[in-house]
Amino acid sequence: MNKFLKWSKSTSKILIDSSMSLGLEERNLDLNNKLWTAQALANNTELIEDVHTAYFNAGSNLTITNTYQASIQGYQEAGYTVKEAKQLIRKAVELAHSGRNNAKNNKNKWIAGAIGPYGAYLANGSEYTGDYHVSNEELEAFHIDRINILIDAGCDALILETIPNFKELKVLINILDSKKVPVIVGCSLSDAKHLADKTPFKDVQDLLENATNVIAYGNNCTSPNIVSDSIKEIIKNYPKHKDIIVFPNSGAQYDPKIKKWLNNGISDNEFVNLTQEWLCLGAKYVGGCCCNSEVQTKLIHDKLFQKQS
Repeated sequence: MNKFLKWSKSTSKILIDSSMSLGLEERNLDLNNKLWTAQALANNTELIEDVHTAYFNAGSNLTITNTYQASIQGYQEAGYTVKEAKQLIRKAVELAHSGRNNAKNNKNKWIAGAIGPYGAYLANGSEYTGDYHVSNEELEAFHIDRINILIDAGCDALILETIPNFKELKVLINILDSKKVPVIVGCSLSDAKHLADKTPFKDVQDLLENATNVIAYGNNCTSPNIVSDSIKEIIKNYPKHKDIIVFPNSGAQYDPKIKKWLNNGISDNEFVNLTQEWLCLGAKYVGGCCCNSEVQTKLIHDKLFQKQS
């Protein structure tokens, strides 16, 4: 059995890290380009490694590779060759491993390979709407190389992040059905009952509850104000559900034109209090997404995970 899968089954709650983007911005990196954080894999690898280390030191059990927006197609359009693009994606996993090796405590520290949606490559904010129209074949071609690279590079699990489009989710699950790796799914929601493209979340659950490799699902980079209701919806639809993951953004508003979040959202203490509520409601994997960094991770760890460490 996969070591991460064995460990995850034996523990009651898991703390995942927060935003790579804010971590890089706090290290004075400008992310206003179409590749967003993926550009740092070419030019600022030491910053990425440092972010991973900081999250582990803050108490995170699971760090997420900097590959949300690192696609072969995106790199090609930015002037890189296919070979160079593949090397950069593999480099992301190496940096996560290095970050773990640098951490003060390596016990129960794991690496999840990030698979961002097609909308992230478009860099127009459509990961929050699911408003893109491409064929199943195009979606499969877009995703499959990155998936294979992340698995071959030694990720403990894969995490599908901010998936807004039901057709795309079905394509991803079909690809992953033949892969021997645990899969975690974080969906982009329009509200507590619907995927961003307005698909009823019950339909999403029907797919994921029957997907062989999926061990946990829920939402991410969604407003924290709808997360509690989304957990209740999951449990109502499937009382005997798979593990639940929630790692919302701070509640800030994103401007895709300037690649910036326009406000800070809720306070750190409010986020920690909501995290406690999510755990009590039945979530197992918790953390933060955009506009959350190691400060929030440490607060969550110290207030809610300290006894588990």
